[in-house]
Amino acid sequence: MRSRFIPRNWPLGMAALIVAAGILAVFGPAEMESNPVIRWSTSLYRDVDAVTASWPSGAGTVSDLVAEAGLVALALMLAVSLWWGRGDTRTLAVGVAAGAGAAGSALATLAVKSVVTEERPCTALPGVHALSECPPLGDWSFPSNHSGISAALATAVVLASLAARRMWMAVLAAVTAVIVGISRVVSGVHYPHDVAAGLVFGSCIALAFAVALTPVAATAVRRVGFGTPPREPVHS
Repeated sequence: MRSRFIPRNWPLGMAALIVAAGILAVFGPAEMESNPVIRWSTSLYRDVDAVTASWPSGAGTVSDLVAEAGLVALALMLAVSLWWGRGDTRTLAVGVAAGAGAAGSALATLAVKSVVTEERPCTALPGVHALSECPPLGDWSFPSNHSGISAALATAVVLASLAARRMWMAVLAAVTAVIVGISRVVSGVHYPHDVAAGLVFGSCIALAFAVALTPVAATAVRRVGFGTPPREPVHS
């Protein structure tokens, strides 16, 4: 059975790419300091930094572990969601296609970083205290790669979980992605707008991948023996 995901939802894929491009228009390299969103984000970063300045040094290690553990947890959630949908071609295909968006998000984020070249707040702002070790100059800040990957994985989990009628897993994945993003601000290595952009960017990339690759993934799933076989035509 040919997947109906694309014919019904291809505008979503286009919209996702438009939103992703819009992020660059809002947070692009031009006029960064005069952007009111950037100013608000910088102020919020300083507020968080003032709170974490009194935390013990080991808190940085904990916040870093939260981010890494969140990515691992999301990958496991996706694997479980795909296992639940192993008998259904559409569930598997959508999950696999959107999951590929995590790799796409990682590459796209690195490409955007090299264009925007926003310095990390822990080196750009004088007098701040970062819980984690600040990455060296050239390891740019915008957008957050951890947030982008976590959002892409969470989007894949949401799509697969909803197809498998497991709403609670979709909610858990979304919450986990947000926690990963927050941990990067708490660590002191990202501005809030880096994280917000990464979450939206990663979700859009994963959705675009799902729209574009679901038919290909459905064919691959059937060829390896998973999912439902195509229906035979009914002859009268």
